[in-house]
Amino acid sequence: MNKKINLFFLTFFKIGNIKYAPGTIASFITCALFLILINFVSLSIIFLSTLIIFIYSFVAINSSYEEFNSEDPKEIVIDEVVGQMLTLIAIPVYETLYPTQKLYYCIFAFVLFRFFDIWKPLLVGYVDKNVKGALGIMLDDIIAGVFTIIILSTLFFYIGGKL
Repeated sequence: MNKKINLFFLTFFKIGNIKYAPGTIASFITCALFLILINFVSLSIIFLSTLIIFIYSFVAINSSYEEFNSEDPKEIVIDEVVGQMLTLIAIPVYETLYPTQKLYYCIFAFVLFRFFDIWKPLLVGYVDKNVKGALGIMLDDIIAGVFTIIILSTLFFYIGGKL
């Protein structure tokens, strides 16, 4: 029973079982979920929830790892959820933006995060190839999120959050 719950969690409610682009779909749903949540709960609650998901991911991956056939199974998409959410909560520009700009911000965050997660440049690729197990599965997406945060922070510094 516990393994089934872990698999359900790791596949982000079976999204990871989708045949084409499960990580992209999970990231997209995370962006939509963020846009809904930010209107009803505080950023602190979203951050705390993301942290809990991150920590539980290690437990779930370690107890269910043998169910998958590769080092970094594509079915596990909870790492995309955490990396994408990290990107969205890191830059509080949406607190002062109108709804249209919030959508633009999420689109930029989504596109940049997916770029770093799919093509794995620099440190993202190094971690993906050299760090194994639960840490490797989660860490490349966290680093992709950090790269996205750096680029978005720089972009918003120069344009002042006005799109």
